[in-house]
Amino acid sequence: IEEEMMMGLLSRRAFVAQAATFAAAPAVLAQTPAWPSKAVTIVVPYPAGGAADLTARLIAEKLRAQLGQSVIVENRAGANGIVGAMSVVRSAPDGHTLLLAPREVFGINAVLQPQQAPDWRKDYAFVGIAATGPYALIVNPKLGVSTMTELRAVARTRELNYSSFGKGSMAHLNIEALARTLGVRMNHVPYRGSAPAVTAVATGEVDLSISTPPAAMPFIQDGKIRAIAAGGGKRMAQLPDVPTMAEQGIADDPLISVYFAMAAPAGTPPAIVERMSREMATAVREPDLAARFAANGLVVAPGTPQEMAASVAEDVARFGRLVKELGISVE
Repeated sequence: IEEEMMMGLLSRRAFVAQAATFAAAPAVLAQTPAWPSKAVTIVVPYPAGGAADLTARLIAEKLRAQLGQSVIVENRAGANGIVGAMSVVRSAPDGHTLLLAPREVFGINAVLQPQQAPDWRKDYAFVGIAATGPYALIVNPKLGVSTMTELRAVARTRELNYSSFGKGSMAHLNIEALARTLGVRMNHVPYRGSAPAVTAVATGEVDLSISTPPAAMPFIQDGKIRAIAAGGGKRMAQLPDVPTMAEQGIADDPLISVYFAMAAPAGTPPAIVERMSREMATAVREPDLAARFAANGLVVAPGTPQEMAASVAEDVARFGRLVKELGISVE
């Protein structure tokens, strides 16, 4: 009950703070400079090739046409997204440098690395969530498992190695939660993004990981990776033959889904943030773009800045509890 009350309190505080900012938007509208007045840069805090990178490039493609301005995607990887995130929050708050990142950059980093990561309460101007998607559990075929039952049996005979997108990433927390559910121990091998983490499974450097479909599908199609379970409560359209965790007897699905969201530096004029939010929502709702997201296992879910603020606040409370339960640190 105390945890639920805390999540609600954090959500309300974040919502009220951002709502108050937007209430002042009409008053400052006349003072707000034209936007965009130059090229817009979307920073992805991970290497190219992953789901965040794909999401950013799909959105950028639409925004170029909508805004009549260049929109550049720039990959700045490091420290589980902190390097890229910090480069954005330290940039000029004029709407020309944006961050497109998964939920761990906003929520998990705030819990695990509060001294290094941006302060989610005061360093960001949230723009909105763009898309959401479940994770699939993937293994190297040489591991010789095709079901969760077989994975549990093998994991009880030896300690398996798993890759993640970095210490404190969603993959790190999700697989540690999965190991707890299965009653086994697994060895964590962090990489600098989802693309290299998935590649490590394909090459046999590690035994397993999790992934959204974009990074894993080419390897699955080539037979270099096997997907053995889908998170999120229902089968993925891209992997219709892969049963869910629940279908394999794991009622309490330990895999938390991913979302990809956009933020600007704090101090960005509210009228510009509102415009960015509307433009992003327009872009992801375009039928062709929505279809491309769907083909990669993602569902468009455009939300307001206030809704994103509330989601981040809830994540901080949720991940704070999970990190404590699992004993995870980045030291």
